[in-house]
Amino acid sequence: MLGEKMEYLLILLLVIITVILGKIGTWFGLSEVVGQLLSGIILGTSGLNIVEPSYFIHLFAETGIFLLMLNSGLESDLKEMKKYIKASSLIATMGVILPIIAFPIAFLLLGYNIQTSIFAGVVFSATSISITLAVLAEQKKLATSMGAIILSAAVLDDIIALFAVTLFSVFVGGGTLGINSLLPLFAFALGIVLRKFDFSDKVGVLSTKIGNWLFYPVFFGSIGLGVAIQGLGNKLTAIIIFSALAVVTKFIGSAWGARFSGLNVNVANAIGAGMISRGEMALVIIQIGISSQIINEDTSAEFVIAVIISTIIAPIIMKPLFKKV
Repeated sequence: MLGEKMEYLLILLLVIITVILGKIGTWFGLSEVVGQLLSGIILGTSGLNIVEPSYFIHLFAETGIFLLMLNSGLESDLKEMKKYIKASSLIATMGVILPIIAFPIAFLLLGYNIQTSIFAGVVFSATSISITLAVLAEQKKLATSMGAIILSAAVLDDIIALFAVTLFSVFVGGGTLGINSLLPLFAFALGIVLRKFDFSDKVGVLSTKIGNWLFYPVFFGSIGLGVAIQGLGNKLTAIIIFSALAVVTKFIGSAWGARFSGLNVNVANAIGAGMISRGEMALVIIQIGISSQIINEDTSAEFVIAVIISTIIAPIIMKPLFKKV
């Protein structure tokens, strides 16, 4: 009984510190996700070693994944996406193809096994739209055709990535359809279905509030708990390469897709920048990989650090390019 009470207190501590550092991250112009990840690193084995991964934290984190993907589905306007289907399809496809080719090659050349290498391509093919939306809103370009195209392409990107990681975890991670593999895809599909009903707005507001103040902090914080910074010294070169690839492959691939669809250079470059950030979607896929035993906690640290770096760099590149449109 005392052990359970202590565990709940540690979860509460994780939530409080994660929320605070998330807000501080936003205040400094970074993503909230970056601050939340750092809180886990500080409280975990790399820092103060106060909070350790546990069954309850895992349960809260899984609920966080469910709510994240549910809200992504609720915010996916399929009718709006159809208006820009040609451009968004080309952008999403090219934005997936380049990382899915480049990352496995880079990982293999650096000595990683083929399973981890292919999985890296899946992780970095995803796009996180939350940071891009914030920059679009800041520059009053959210309601423009460019904003709609970026959103549509990001949603398609994430659908492709979710299907890819689900299939990969089935055939590589034990050969069975586990709940950890199917949960994000099911939640995303459920959100799209619920969007058709009048009460979907209320569901979205409620699930977002619960997620923001409880389950999301535990999810992002729990990822930080597993990052062992002390062991990354000999992987610094690899992390720099992965971070550079995360930026370059998504930017070039998405910009090419935009150009192929007939958009001008300035708009194409702005869209390429808007697709760089990995954030929460890549982190969800990393967690699926860990749960499905495709990668282990040690290897996941390189992924997480590269995601953090690309998430910090994305808005720095976005802002000047958005202003040109």
